[in-house]
Amino acid sequence: MKPLCRIFALATLLTVAVTTARAEPGVRRALVLCGLTGDAAHRTLFASTIEQLHRGLTSHHDFSPENVTILWSEPKTNQDGPAIAASRAAATREEIAVATAELQKTLQPDDALWVFAFGHAHYDGRNSWLNLPGRDVSDSELGALFAKVHCQEQLFFLTTAASGFFVKPLSQSGRIVIAATEADRELNETIFPHKLAIALAQAPPFLEFDLDDDGRLSLLDLYLWVTRETAQEYASNMLVATEHARIDDNGDGRGTEIQADFLSEELGGHPPSRRKAPANPDRDGALARQWILRYPPSPPSPATSRD
Repeated sequence: MKPLCRIFALATLLTVAVTTARAEPGVRRALVLCGLTGDAAHRTLFASTIEQLHRGLTSHHDFSPENVTILWSEPKTNQDGPAIAASRAAATREEIAVATAELQKTLQPDDALWVFAFGHAHYDGRNSWLNLPGRDVSDSELGALFAKVHCQEQLFFLTTAASGFFVKPLSQSGRIVIAATEADRELNETIFPHKLAIALAQAPPFLEFDLDDDGRLSLLDLYLWVTRETAQEYASNMLVATEHARIDDNGDGRGTEIQADFLSEELGGHPPSRRKAPANPDRDGALARQWILRYPPSPPSPATSRD
């Protein structure tokens, strides 16, 4: 081989090696915060939801158990499942600060971070507060804690009442923030977190889950499915819906009830004449549509299509 050819071949091999190295996926990390749960029935409910969520993350979404940190704020019992038993500490302001400081140091650019906030919250007319052991943490304080936490894939699920107020403080370019309620007086207990855990634990059938009809199962589909199931719960029980989830993934700090373009009118959706697809890259939902979930089954064959 001539010297010039050898140099070209070596350069090609190095390029392939670098490209391959960059293609390696980063570490997937999750932080689950659960504040005070309330009475015994709610303790049982939230414990079950977190166990289900943990199984889903570790079984279907490529999160290693050692990279899922749970801050659980109630005393542990012998009846608790493995996720609660392995929880690191209570979700106090101090422990949340420690966890975010660790993430700031350890996260690499190619890593993924999913953050979940469970429990209860309240709104005092100016700020929304997560109900924690000791001093509560406000929406602006939580936003400040995560302000310098950066990586390629950042996803926040705020699942409590009054969670819409957390969207603006947490919003960043390239970050997806989902809240169970709008930034208004939606202060009642939420159904959203329990539907979310169900969907992450096991994807519904493909045709039921691919709500944007693009042949893929994305984070947008997850959001739409959870909001649909939440709305259906209110409708089935003939209750006025007291939670209207919002998604912000364009970094403008204003969440959008994008599900209104996909839900039936009976569940609070827009009439067909007013519906818009999330094709505009500047519109909320466009980034979530690009995030393909880790458990997609094979797309349906033509014989099993919706038509």
